[in-house]
Amino acid sequence: MFVFIIFFITINSIHSSIRTIDDCQLLIIGGTTSALGALLSASKILNTPTCLLEPTDWIGGQLTAELLSAPDFAYHIIKDKDTNFTLNVGSIDRQLNNQNPLFVKMLNILGNTGHCWVSPKCSIPELFHSQVILPLVNNTRIFYNTVIKHITKDSSNRRIIQIDAIQRSKRQTSSEHCRFLSEELPDWYSKEDSLWFTKNELSFRNISFVIEGSSWGEVLVLSNASYIQGLMEEFDGDTSGIGNSTCGQSFTFDFLEQLRETPVDELPNPLPEPTGGANYSFEHLTWERIWTYRRVNTSAPNSDIVAVNDLTIQNWSEGNDYRKEYFFLSPSDTQHQRDTNQWQGGVNLDAIENAERLAYGYHYWYRKNAPTQWTNRTVLIRSISAAGTCHGLAKMPYLRESRRSIGFENFLMNITTISGYARNLHGYIFDDRLCIGAYNVDIHSMVQCTYPSYMHESYSILPYYIPLRAMTNRDIDNLIVIGKTMAQTFLVNSATRLHPVEFSIGQAAGVVGTYAVQNNLQNITEILREEHLKRVQSIVKEFTPTSWTINGTRYPDD
Repeated sequence: MFVFIIFFITINSIHSSIRTIDDCQLLIIGGTTSALGALLSASKILNTPTCLLEPTDWIGGQLTAELLSAPDFAYHIIKDKDTNFTLNVGSIDRQLNNQNPLFVKMLNILGNTGHCWVSPKCSIPELFHSQVILPLVNNTRIFYNTVIKHITKDSSNRRIIQIDAIQRSKRQTSSEHCRFLSEELPDWYSKEDSLWFTKNELSFRNISFVIEGSSWGEVLVLSNASYIQGLMEEFDGDTSGIGNSTCGQSFTFDFLEQLRETPVDELPNPLPEPTGGANYSFEHLTWERIWTYRRVNTSAPNSDIVAVNDLTIQNWSEGNDYRKEYFFLSPSDTQHQRDTNQWQGGVNLDAIENAERLAYGYHYWYRKNAPTQWTNRTVLIRSISAAGTCHGLAKMPYLRESRRSIGFENFLMNITTISGYARNLHGYIFDDRLCIGAYNVDIHSMVQCTYPSYMHESYSILPYYIPLRAMTNRDIDNLIVIGKTMAQTFLVNSATRLHPVEFSIGQAAGVVGTYAVQNNLQNITEILREEHLKRVQSIVKEFTPTSWTINGTRYPDD
């Protein structure tokens, strides 16, 4: 005991060193799928360094660290009741001339190794990271295992001029104890060295523009920018902040399972049940159908057959979807964490812990409820080389939403801009459109939440357009918000949150950021001026479509 205490004191008496970095004019915070898109487009056209801060050691967000390398594309068909005019949005979305060419190229490298049925391309997350993404980002500047801690603004209070971060390095002699995210996360944000990590403080200065590409919208909070979360909209499009900020979408800890040739013993579940217990269900599907849902590797010829040595991602709404607690703290608790210099992401650690317990419990329940021929043959892959963690759960939870910006002049992308009659063919054409997207409204509800009546309505979601204004914040001039942190309502977020849409948004934002740096702009909204906007749109087209091609015609034909 005496030796341990001396060692503990020694570890904690070592303070992290501070390193100043002043050559990252365009700084991307977070390594989401959207942030990856921004990094790849920006690195193609910006002479000065683009830097990215990723909280884990896998960049790519949903595609990698969240263990969901089975990207979702639009699948729905809409029909006008009065005329029976039908629009196959899924088919339109799958046309090559409507897809981001780099995203298509990335998916084609590994192909559909899993013959899954939720996506046209399901592949192993670790291979997607190592064989697809790493070669693309090889010459970029990424600060892995880095979280942001503090943001400084200039005297006008409208420009970010400094971002302080903490980068951790794993100790070679660290404890063999396997820590879950709920246990480890506070250590990420501590400046002090620990038994597991040594820390370096990074201070990014001389920043021209910041891209908010984090999973949790941390830049919005730390810069004191206006934002909304969950059901803070009393009505769709309202920015008053009225509504429930602790209700929104459920979140999930994904994991990998493998099917063995013969029954195999597993250690008992090391985790207790989540608070309040669990209620797992196959719903209307069979065990086999859930197995092939997001399967990522198989020798089977199609999604109808289960095969020995199959590897599948478990991401099931009635399985490991955690629906009982909201992922984010309330805005007041989040502000308190920020203002008292105790920033740890503003997230609910109890919810994270219960979600981990739910995920482990689901694995054991699914294994127990297998058909006779598969009894005791599924195993949870607890391997650094597969899931990237010692416990087998994803490095980061799969989030369906984040904190969302309130844009320039209170702009929020509203449901009316992406929905309408099938005969309309497409959504509202914004003058400042920068990319396109398609997916249906998809809400994974929480059990204790009451959702406004308009969220229960059926919306005909058209192929839609995403404007520059959705990438702005009304309080911070040099901030570009992307992916789930865009200026959008809860409903719109539920239709823009999928992999290919996020990636295209990021690609467009990378162009916006580089253009702003190269032209010494002071405010991102300057690009709304026609002389800038046309140039930016023409550059964006080199990376991702800005018009829809429907029945051989482009809308708009520009």
